[in-house]
Amino acid sequence: MDLYTGLTAFAVAFVVLAAVASVVALGVVGELLVRNRRVRLARHQTIRAYYRGLALSH
Repeated sequence: MDLYTGLTAFAVAFVVLAAVASVVALGVVGELLVRNRRVRLARHQTIRAYYRGLALSH
C-alpha cells in the first residue's frame, strides 16, 4: 500500500508540474506573438513568413 501512495503522489505532482509548464509556455508564446505584431504588420508579412525569417536569421 505504501508503494502506491508514493506513486500516486508522484503522478499527481507530475501532472500539476506539466499543467503549470503548459500554461507558462502558452503565455510565453502569446506574449511573443503580441509583442512582434506591430513589426510584422508594418512589413505586411504573415505570421509564418515573419517567424521563418526570424528563425533563419539566427
